[in-house]
Amino acid sequence: MTQRTCHILGVPLRTGSLYPGSENDAKAYRDAQLLARLQAEGCNAVDEGDLAVPDYLPHHSIPPVRNWPGPRIVWDCLSERIRPILDEADRLPVLIGCDCSVVVGSTQALQRIAPDVHVFYLDGDFDDAPPDAARCQSAAALAVWLLTNPSPFWTGPPLAPSQVTVIGWTKPSQDGQRVNSIPLDEVRRSGPAAAARQALQAVPPAASILLHFDIDVLSDRDLPAAYFPHDEGLSMQEIDELLAVLLGDPRLRIVEISEYASLRDLDRRCIAKLVDLLCRALKG
Repeated sequence: MTQRTCHILGVPLRTGSLYPGSENDAKAYRDAQLLARLQAEGCNAVDEGDLAVPDYLPHHSIPPVRNWPGPRIVWDCLSERIRPILDEADRLPVLIGCDCSVVVGSTQALQRIAPDVHVFYLDGDFDDAPPDAARCQSAAALAVWLLTNPSPFWTGPPLAPSQVTVIGWTKPSQDGQRVNSIPLDEVRRSGPAAAARQALQAVPPAASILLHFDIDVLSDRDLPAAYFPHDEGLSMQEIDELLAVLLGDPRLRIVEISEYASLRDLDRRCIAKLVDLLCRALKG
């Protein structure tokens, strides 16, 4: 990882989430000196600022996807923004301030330069709810379903279920668990490092990996600033061990950290812990 350059990019709008009010969370990472901390750890890192998000995005609760087509607009903007970074193999986009739906846009970008994309989805939830014309759901709740099913919601093509692995979940699948999965109890039974190695061994040598890290995979006790906190989840030590293996893999092409809610972290203790965690993981 020290031979790569981390390109930190804020994605400053939660148009794919349920509630408004946390649209500028990337600022908290910068206030906690993420860039300076990474550089002090010997990482090559640059701050790319924030993704330019149009100010005309709709806000509504019309089924099946809340705020549609706002999420799709942001995904397309993101895909175009990070494509030049991905063109260089020694550059690693690190997305901050995201909601979970961002994985659709980053996968779309990676597919344009890599024939075989695999997503490791660290999350307390499965996020694979199918769209339902009778109710409105956030794009974040549909993220894994969108990745693995043909639909008009993004350009695709969709990934095969075998190309997505959900790790650390406690809330079960809403779509029959079609993708690979390593639940929280299995992570603990085998150990976080072994679970990470198991997931990596299933990925072809020439594949490109996208790591999605929703902080609600951590327990509310360890990091109580997740957008949707979970009573049960990984400890800070366990996520340290898991990320040390996953982020050390040379096939890694994108990292995204989602669902930090600065409004739940007024004293900024949680973002300090999160920046510490990222610095340890990204320095290799």
